[in-house]
Amino acid sequence: MNQVLDMLKNIIDNYRKIAVPIIIIVIVILGYLLYYQGQRVKKYQEDLELLDQEIAQKKSEIDERVGLLEGQQKSLINRFADLSIAISDQIFSDQIGKDFFKFIDDPKGRRLYREQQRIIINETYKDFFNEINLNDTEIDELKDLLVDKQMVNLEIIVSLLKGDMTKQQIADNEKKFNDIIVNADKNLRDFFEDDEFDLFEYYNLSLQYRNWILDFKNHLTQKEIFIDQEQEDSLLDLIINEAEDFDFSDELQLPELKNADEFSEADRAKINRYLDEREELDEIILDKSRYFFNTEEIAALEVFLKLRRNMDEMGFEVTGNTTPKN
Repeated sequence: MNQVLDMLKNIIDNYRKIAVPIIIIVIVILGYLLYYQGQRVKKYQEDLELLDQEIAQKKSEIDERVGLLEGQQKSLINRFADLSIAISDQIFSDQIGKDFFKFIDDPKGRRLYREQQRIIINETYKDFFNEINLNDTEIDELKDLLVDKQMVNLEIIVSLLKGDMTKQQIADNEKKFNDIIVNADKNLRDFFEDDEFDLFEYYNLSLQYRNWILDFKNHLTQKEIFIDQEQEDSLLDLIINEAEDFDFSDELQLPELKNADEFSEADRAKINRYLDEREELDEIILDKSRYFFNTEEIAALEVFLKLRRNMDEMGFEVTGNTTPKN
């Protein structure tokens, strides 16, 4: 496990300045899960009544694990959204995980994934594309470079999630991925003029917050709630200012942590303190967002923030899947 964590730290160090956050990969994986479930929606519709009863009976347990939306859902859309959340903790196991790896290993699936990445990059970087003076051909070239970078992220994630590597394979992968990342970074750096590259770096600093907004908008769409550009800009400014100014007791990063089974009392205290402070920060964001959100939008934001905290908490358990063989 320590070898995997060392590899992650080295990759993150090389990737920090101009990387597209790996969280985009997670978003796409979850998106694929929803796509996979969509193919089975007829079966889910037939079972919804029974599932609603089971959800009601186990609501307390499910709330603790995945932050299931509170209350009875009255529409098919909201019921299906709840079911998606309840199943999402199985993403790395059973048939869903196997189907995802099969999908990625298939050349057609990989091409589809690359096309999906291009769509996501276009949405994520559309403001940046509008800020720099590039023609359509240059923008297409830049999109390809960013997709190349994302494909490296995919290889890293897939390699780690398979979790059956020897120590030598881990070391070989670390060198391979570091070399690929260095080359991808160089290609991006060479593409820009100096002033454009400075803008690109600055934009990437705010990218995690822009992804936060994109994720929230997708969450709202499931509820048929839509916010305008002014509200979106206000929320972005709010979360950047509050998150950057918030003083966490510890800079907690998942790669720094051990296998979940090996957490010491100090590790668990550190995690719990971080999660408590995350909730405190979320309360600040929720309170200040009342200036530009209505009651319905506030309620949706509160649920979304809770889901993010629960996903973070679940993430501390995923490290147990990456223990190397002796």
